[in-house]
Amino acid sequence: MSASKELYASMGWSQPLAKEDPVFKVGQRFTINYGCQKNLFGVWEIVDNNDSPHYLCVKVLKSGKLSKGKDLNCKRLFYVSCIKQALATQ
Repeated sequence: MSASKELYASMGWSQPLAKEDPVFKVGQRFTINYGCQKNLFGVWEIVDNNDSPHYLCVKVLKSGKLSKGKDLNCKRLFYVSCIKQALATQ
């Protein structure tokens, strides 16, 4: 093992992220209306919470239907703290 890998391992940085119990349920909607990334603005819905603390979310269109796009403008992984912040600002 290289010296840099040993250093990171000794500091606890190389450990994989531990899975947590899901905080939010599938179907939970939240609105992001802050920040500087315009493609994040709008309503999002959680579609998969198996990889908690990361949640797979899909953008909700103005008609109320879920977007079917595959790019990052329509489908994205959000961390639990980002969703909590969005729910707190609503």
